[in-house]
Amino acid sequence: MESMENGQPLRPDNPKDEEMWRAFLTGDDEGLKKLRGFWSRIPTNPRCKVCASPFGGIGGGLARVLWHAPLARNQLLCRACDSMFRRHPGGAEIDVSVLFADVRGSTGLAEGTSPTKFRKQLQAFYDVAWVAIPNWDGIIDKFLGDGVMALFIPAIAGEQHAAQAVAAGRDLLAGVARLPEPRLPVGVGIHSGLAYVGIIGSAQDRDFSALGDVVNVAARLGSVAKAGELLISTDAAHAAAVTSGAAPHLLELKGRHEPLEVISL
Repeated sequence: MESMENGQPLRPDNPKDEEMWRAFLTGDDEGLKKLRGFWSRIPTNPRCKVCASPFGGIGGGLARVLWHAPLARNQLLCRACDSMFRRHPGGAEIDVSVLFADVRGSTGLAEGTSPTKFRKQLQAFYDVAWVAIPNWDGIIDKFLGDGVMALFIPAIAGEQHAAQAVAAGRDLLAGVARLPEPRLPVGVGIHSGLAYVGIIGSAQDRDFSALGDVVNVAARLGSVAKAGELLISTDAAHAAAVTSGAAPHLLELKGRHEPLEVISL
């Protein structure tokens, strides 16, 4: 059954759209390069996760005039990008790096403090992520209540997207460590590999995100990383040319049949 939007069936994925998405995601689309270059010169966060148009300050006012205002249903996407997604539904399989930062023991922490105080602690963590991830050309995909998911794709982070993800993970943990007490204990997981990147969701609630084993593994790594630990699959470590001297070890991950080789930083 086809998805519906405003009573009309959405156009299904087609090979031309996939070609467009592959160029868009791998950095061969010159239009995206120029658009992100233009918006990135305006130092205002938060931004559209795709085109980098700013949503706050003077830059946000300019973006709204140019039809790049944030969507009401998704504050990490702008109207212009959502319009493009409607015209070209789909995506493509590409190599990416995925980062998950997760608060350790958030249920117990929330139980032992007031909701307002816990919210302030989470916001301080989110603020660190807003700086660390975009500084290394990552896209904040979503906030997960007590965590953050970020994508590092070739079009934005370059061919060295794994190294960019590792650098962002280091900066994120360093930024959290500098927060005043009581700060939240945060661990980070990173994995690299082939993922489907593109439009995910219903016609009424589209999002730009990623799917696949690489995303699931990164999420698992983020969920088991200890406070202050950067847990990286050896696939990501090799791609990032990590030379920390940490010995690889096998890690059993929930839901996976085979253990994964990882290093801990």
